[in-house]
Amino acid sequence: METLRYWVVVVSREHALGGVRGGFVMANHGKRASVARMSPGDRVIIYSPRMTYPDGEPLRAVTVVGEVTGEQPEPSDMAPGAFKRAARLREVIPVPLAEIRDHLPLGRLRFGFFELDQEDAEAIWSLASPDG
Repeated sequence: METLRYWVVVVSREHALGGVRGGFVMANHGKRASVARMSPGDRVIIYSPRMTYPDGEPLRAVTVVGEVTGEQPEPSDMAPGAFKRAARLREVIPVPLAEIRDHLPLGRLRFGFFELDQEDAEAIWSLASPDG
C-alpha cells in the first residue's frame, strides 16, 4: 500500500466550489503533471486566496478539503488541454490563514500546488474538520 500524501491546491473559492459540485480537483490551471502526482486516498486541502479569480475579494483561508478518488488524471471540459482528478470534496467553514500560518509554508503558496508534510496537513485538516 502506498503512503498517504497530503496536497495543498491554491485556487479561488469559486473555482474550489466548482470542484465540489463536479467531484474533481484541478491544480495549476489544469496542468496534467500536478494531478498525475496524486493517488487515490490522498488528501487535498484547498487554500483560497480570493473569493473569485483573478481580482475577487481577498479571502486567505482554507475553503475545501477532500480525498482523491480517481485512478488517473482525466481530460477536463473546462479548458482545452486541462486535466482533473476525480475527488470527494466538501466545503468547510473557512479556516483563516491566521489560524494555520504555523502549518502552511507561505512561500510555497505562490506555486499553486505542493505536497505538505503529514503533521502540518493533519493540523490544518483538524481545524477544517471539527469532527476529525
